[in-house]
Parts: sequence; structure tokens; C-alpha cells
Amino acid sequence: MDVLSAILSLLPINDAIRTNVLSRKLKYVWCSHTNLTFDKVTMRTTYFKPSTSYYRWLRAHEFVTKVDTHADHIDGWVNFAIASKPKEFVLSLSDWPKIAFFGELAYGKKRIVREPPYNLTSQLFSPSNCSHLQCLELMSLSLHLCRGFLNLKSLSLVDVSITDEDVQCMLSKCNLLEFFEITFCRMVTSIRMLHPLNRFKHLVVQICPELQEIELNCSPTTLKYTGVVVPLIFASTSRLKNVSVVFLPFQSALSYIATGFPSTLPSLVTLTLLCYEPERTIVPERPFKFNYLQNLRLELITCDNGIRKTDVLDYAYLLKIAPFLEKLEFGFFGYKDQVELALYILRNSIVLEKMEITPKLEISNNLALDGFQFEELHDVDGYRVATEFVWKADHRNVINVVRVPSSWGPGETAMDA
Repeated sequence: MDVLSAILSLLPINDAIRTNVLSRKLKYVWCSHTNLTFDKVTMRTTYFKPSTSYYRWLRAHEFVTKVDTHADHIDGWVNFAIASKPKEFVLSLSDWPKIAFFGELAYGKKRIVREPPYNLTSQLFSPSNCSHLQCLELMSLSLHLCRGFLNLKSLSLVDVSITDEDVQCMLSKCNLLEFFEITFCRMVTSIRMLHPLNRFKHLVVQICPELQEIELNCSPTTLKYTGVVVPLIFASTSRLKNVSVVFLPFQSALSYIATGFPSTLPSLVTLTLLCYEPERTIVPERPFKFNYLQNLRLELITCDNGIRKTDVLDYAYLLKIAPFLEKLEFGFFGYKDQVELALYILRNSIVLEKMEITPKLEISNNLALDGFQFEELHDVDGYRVATEFVWKADHRNVINVVRVPSSWGPGETAMDA
């Protein structure tokens, strides 16, 4: 029976349930299935054809209708799941993909809300049942949970109605926490945790529109942040090696690198920035050195409409402040100053092994939505410019210009140096 249970646990829950008709021995084996996943895939109807958009919508609509019909039983489902002492508990009450929230909160688009969110209370989590819980993911619900989880290592809150006090209370009681994500939480104005988290490593904060500060008594190794510029205060930044930042809407990348939060990170290895360049930056005469920085990825939103005040050639400054930089990626659209920067790097980087120019945006990772399509309105033939003015100047055979179709427009390319 243990072998049969292990085999059935590898099947989707709906297929595992179907095995109950095969024999008497298998009738109840599916009840020991270790992964209970109820979504629009596992609760599918066989006549739906997912290959067409209409049937995909119909399948999603049927799933939402079924869940709404049994909304009164959610407490019972949660109680049953928690009583099973799971190591991982995921509760998502949204049929929206995470990327859809970017349009709503980053660009002011409105999302239809059918009714107030389901309220998940602390009474559903008893200390005895939660002693095994290591991963907790919650999405699109209301949370009042002033309770910690002694063995919790990963906590994710997405589109959750939660107060600053509840966030602080949870963090202060999760002593083993290693990963924390808080995304699209509209009520949160402050993320503070004064109790030390010695094992904490990864922090993800994305588009909390009212957020004003982040203060954690810990020393993380990675940070992923999307939103407006806010104070970032940690007990120590000595371990912070990987930082990814998307600023909405305006912040100079060069200014932020030279004088902002990254300039206090002595061990920074990888830095990714997506910024809209509003004006030219005056860099400091005595810059902070990034002696450990090896990888720098920049998505610079620049609008070449004839009145642009920025000069991409200023980014040659990066070669001075990051002497051991091994990989540099930034947007290349064929503008004159971008060509000048590419030529400057080509001529002054004597140990340069490879420079690749390819029309493919990778850094933004689907974040460059409506408000960031400046380049598409003012693009030029980046491939032609790169071939004519940069590739022809290569006397060491290190440049490779690749022509790749892109849905963003023919002039958008990315340069890796």
C-alpha cells in the first residue's frame, strides 16, 4: 500500500482519484495523496479544449463558479489541509496571474473585484498543526494572523489585505525564516522587523503602492524590489550580493548606482536595474568602488524625442567604479550616444572577450508594459546601426550582431559586453 500511495502521489489529484474505479484495493488509496491541488487544471472538464481561447476562458469560468458555490466551505478545506500537518500550504483565491497586477498598480488600471476577499483568521492555525509547516503562500485574501510559525522557512503574501502590525507580528515570530515575499499588498505602509532573523536570505518586495519604508533586523543575501524609491534599512548589508531593482516611475540608474543604496554594499556581485532616465547625472568625483561586482544588467528607458537630456556615454563611468566587471548588459536601440558607449567599451576594455548585440529584451522580464514602451515610439534600425558603426570597428573579432525577430519592434536590441 505504501508503494501504491507513492505512485499515486506522483499523479495529478484528478487522475489519482480516477484510479478508485480500477479495483477494490485502489478505491481509497488516493485519499493518501500528498499533494492536494485544486485549480482550473486539476478540476477540468474533459470536453473542454484548451487549445482555443474561448475554451480556456470557459474552463476558468467553470472553476471560479465551482469555487464560489462552495465558498462557505473554505474554512473546512483549510482546516482539513492544516490538520494534515503539511510542510507546504498554498492558498490562492485569484484567477489572475501575478503579472496582471503590474498593470493595475503600476499603471493605474482597474481590476474588477467581485466581492470582499476571503478572511483567513489565526484560529485556523493551531500551534500543534503548524509545527510541520515550512512554506506558506497566500494570494488574494484578507489576513489577520498575529501568529508565528516556529519552523516556517518561506512566506509569500501576494495581493493580501494585511496591516503593518500583522506583518511585523508574523515576521517577529518566524525565527527560521529564510525567504519572504510581499507583493501587491495595498494596505502595507511599512515593513519593519526589529527581532533578528539570523537565517534570513531572500527578500522580495513588489509594488506595494503605499509602502514608505523597509527596516529589517537581518542581513539578506538577495533583494528583489519593484516600486518607488523607499529607505532600505538592514542590520547589515555585508552579505548582500544580488540586487534586482525596478523603479516606477522615475529614477536615474547611474545616480542610484553612484550615490544610492548599492553604494553601501561592499560585497555586491550582481546588480539588475530597470529605470527611466529623466535627466543627466553628475557623478561624484570620489566614487565608491564596487570591487566585487561582476555582473551588471541595466534596462535604461530613454526617449529620443529631440529633447532628451541624458547621455548614455556617461555610463562609461561604470568601468571606473567596477574594475572587475565581467558582464555588462544594457539596452541598445541604435542611438548615437549608445553607439559611442559601445565603441568606448570596445576600444578601452583590453581584456574584452565577447560583445553580443541581439534584438531581444531579457532584463525587463515582462515588466516593460504600457508605460515603458517609449523606445518603440522612437526606435531606429538598431541592427543596421550596430552592424555599420560598431561591428565594422571591431578589429579583435569579439563582436557578434544577431538579428532576432522581436515583438517590441525592430530597433530594440540588448548589448552584452
